[in-house]
Parts: sequence; structure tokens; C-alpha cells
Amino acid sequence: MAAPTGCKVVPGWAWAWAASTVSGLRRTAAASVGRQHVRRYSISTSHSTSEPRWRYKIDSYVRKIAAKVETGGITVTTAITLNTARPVTPDLCQDVLMHICRLVLCLHASRRKEEALRICFRERDGDLWVADMDTPKIDFQVVEGGNIKDVAKITSHSAYSKVEGPLWRARLVVCPPDEPCMLPQVKEAFPYQYHLVIDMHHAVFDGLCNMMVSELFFQTLDSMLDGAQLDDRQIGEFRDRSEVRAAEARIRESLQKDPRRLKALLEERYKIMTRVPLITEAFGERKESPPDTNTLRPEILDHKLLQVFNAKCKAHKVTFNSGFLGVMNVALMELVREAGVVRDSYVISTCHPVSTRRYMRGVTSMVWGFHSLPMSMDTVMPWNARNNFWKHVVDIDTNFRERIRKMGPVEQLVLDTMLQPMIKDRGNKTIYDMALTNTYSPTIKTIGNGKHVQISQFHGYSSVNGLEYKMLFGIFGLKNWVQSQLGYSTTKEIAAKLSEKTITVFNDTAKSLD
Repeated sequence: MAAPTGCKVVPGWAWAWAASTVSGLRRTAAASVGRQHVRRYSISTSHSTSEPRWRYKIDSYVRKIAAKVETGGITVTTAITLNTARPVTPDLCQDVLMHICRLVLCLHASRRKEEALRICFRERDGDLWVADMDTPKIDFQVVEGGNIKDVAKITSHSAYSKVEGPLWRARLVVCPPDEPCMLPQVKEAFPYQYHLVIDMHHAVFDGLCNMMVSELFFQTLDSMLDGAQLDDRQIGEFRDRSEVRAAEARIRESLQKDPRRLKALLEERYKIMTRVPLITEAFGERKESPPDTNTLRPEILDHKLLQVFNAKCKAHKVTFNSGFLGVMNVALMELVREAGVVRDSYVISTCHPVSTRRYMRGVTSMVWGFHSLPMSMDTVMPWNARNNFWKHVVDIDTNFRERIRKMGPVEQLVLDTMLQPMIKDRGNKTIYDMALTNTYSPTIKTIGNGKHVQISQFHGYSSVNGLEYKMLFGIFGLKNWVQSQLGYSTTKEIAAKLSEKTITVFNDTAKSLD
């Protein structure tokens, strides 16, 4: 990884760690790679093989994403600021990552089929397969200097080794003593500050996997600092996309038996994929090639207003996700209206990554792997939707639930595949106003308050370069706060205005008397 501006890799602290069930490490020669100094460690292990262990052949959808493995991009990245009561050494961080790999890799011979973090890609008979790395290892570096945003951004744009693996990595930034903390009261009690970046390639992992690894790191580090007994129970299982592919086949067969419905759906989807969305109509398409992805500073939602908003969602029997989507839609509508696009009603188009784990059978714990598909939503709202906000949110919620129930993301993939020959020349055209990814729910316990470790900041980064939307809202819950963060590949001015309006609409909605 090239170091960000103002950053450098600390000599002697860039490793490739080999993993196994045994604990003995054997240090080999140190190698200099450019300005980086790499110390390699190896472990004798029965799991290192000369012949690859083949898992499964990837489908055409994943192959498009896998094509970016060695060029950089299409990763999911989280960066958290950790404050600790006493110093954390790189060796301790390595021990934490090794323990996580034992939980997720399941290195016990009796459960090898569920290994998750040791996978890579290999060519086999002209096809691309997911296979096990010859020797499990961890890509971990300690970076000196630089802010959390810069490190997360450059890490997410760095290439992976498709054949050698691993397809995930961790970076630790040791902060100087005088570096400010977003929560000063936390730093007073936990004075040692670090940034941890976890980056995973989307071809094999999704956002849920990344959040789980980040959570495991926090919990394991806190336990190690406490000297507590570590939990060695395996977490989850690794699955391929075979169940989703089977659902695709069933939906395709059903549509082909009903030509009239298929024709109508294809025509509707074609209009969506060739349209000019509201955001482009108001502000145009960015001309830079390729445009870069940036992120705004996270906005923490007011805690008291969040409780009121959640209570209103519950009273109207809608999810927080639907309520916040309504807020986003109103904010966008008011933004484009101020820009001169004035009409009685607006069609707001949004894209939502949906976990397809809900369509799997026999799920009893975490399912590792890439199990996400996009689902589009078009919402018609009158210009004065604030006056009857919750009625529109109920409509959004009803539509969203129905799309999920009818396997809308899978059906959309089937239709897009059928339409591909007709739209292959359209390039990276924007067809959605924005996207929303949400990991927060009022019913899910959040992390961040440990005995020896506290999370004082969270930064999400996901490149939207070349995607069908240029703005991505991320909602995350940590400690006792919920934050909204906007990633964008448009101008900062437009993104900042939309983010500011979204917070304003959220606050006004919570304060309003229904």
C-alpha cells in the first residue's frame, strides 16, 4: 500500500502473518520493499498445501466485481478511532487479528469447510473459482501519521493479490499524544488513541462482514487488555451464492412463462436504466474522468431527537430505515426545488443494498461471504410532503417490505441481465438520485463502550466511482449515538447541502407535532 500524503509505513511493522492452529512463530529474513520494510513470519501447518483447495466457481455477477481485485476499488472499508486506558502495541493488535482468524477461519480440522478469511481467486479450466490460499496469512501494517479519512481512502483504492490473497487487510494508525479526539471526555479517561482501518473486497465480503470483523476486533482487544479468557467458539459459517442463483433460475423460469408480465417489467426497468434522475436534472453530471469519491464528516444525530423519531416510527409501525429514507427524499426534493426544478410532485429514485441472507435456509448465525444485491425504489412525493410526512413514510415502508418479500433484488438482477445487451454502451450513467446503506436498528445493541477500550469515532468509506449513483448515505450505530455520513462523487457543495438539509429535515420531523 502506498502511504497517504503525510503518512509513512513504520519500518519493521509491515507484516504478512501466516496463521495456523499452532502458536509457535518462526521469524525469517526481513525484506525491504521500496520505503517499506516487511518482516515475514511463517508457521509450520498441515493446512498449507501445494494444491489449491477449490470451493466453488463464481457467477457472472461476482466476476464483474472480482475484475477489480488487482486494480483497486469496489471494497468496503470501515475506520474506527480507538481510545485505550494503556498503550496498545502492534504485537497485541496482531494477536487480536490472529484470534479473529481462528474464530472465523475455524482452523480446527473437523470444521474446515467453514473457513472464511483465507480465500482467494484462482483460474480453473477457463473459469474463475474461489479457492483457499496456499498458506493463510494476514495483511497488517502500522501507519505513522495521517488522518483516519486519508488512510481509509487510500487503503480502499489499493490492489489485492487475486491469486495469493488475502482479500482483506487491516491498518493501524498510532496517533500522536496531542491529536484531538471527537469525544474529548473519552480521551481524558482513555488517553491512548489509534485509528483502525478494516478493508475487505466486495467480491467475497460485504458490509456486514466488515462490521462484524470491526466488532470482533473491539471486543477481543478489550478482553485481552482485561486479561480475560477469550471465547474460542466459531462465529458463523461461510456460504456461496448458490441459493440466490437457484432463486434467480426460478424467477427467470416464472417470468418466461408469462411473456406479457415479462415484457411489462422489462420495459419498466429499461426506462429506469436509461432515465435522467432528479439530481442530474438539477445539477448535471460531473465531467471529471474518473471522478473521485470523497466523504463528508459524519453527522451525529441528536440523541433526544433520535429517541423521539424512533418512537414516531414505532407508532406508525414503520422501520427506522423507512423513516430516514422519507427524510432523505424530502431533503433532496427541497434541494432540487431551490435549484430551480419546480413542480407539483417529484419522483425520487434510490438504491438499497439488500442482504440476501434473508432468502437462505437454515441460517442460525453469521453467514460470511458476499451476500448483497441492489434494489431500486422509486417514490412519488408532493412538493409539500412535510405536511403529511408520516403518511408518505407508511407508503415507503409498505412498498419496501413488499419488494423484499417478493425477492425484488433477485428479480431486478434477472431483469438487468436480460437487458444487458440493450444497455451495454450506456457507460457509467447515473440512474439513481442516491443510495442508502443502514446498519442501525433501535432493537440492536451497539458496541463501543468497553472496560479498557472506547470507540470515539467511526468513518465509513465506499467508493461510488463507476456506480449508478453518485451519493451514498451510510447510517451507523455506535455506543449511544447514531451517525449519518455521506459519500459522494459529485461536488462537495452539492453533497454538503444535501447532508445539511437531511439533518434539518430529521430534526424538524422529530420536533413537529403530528
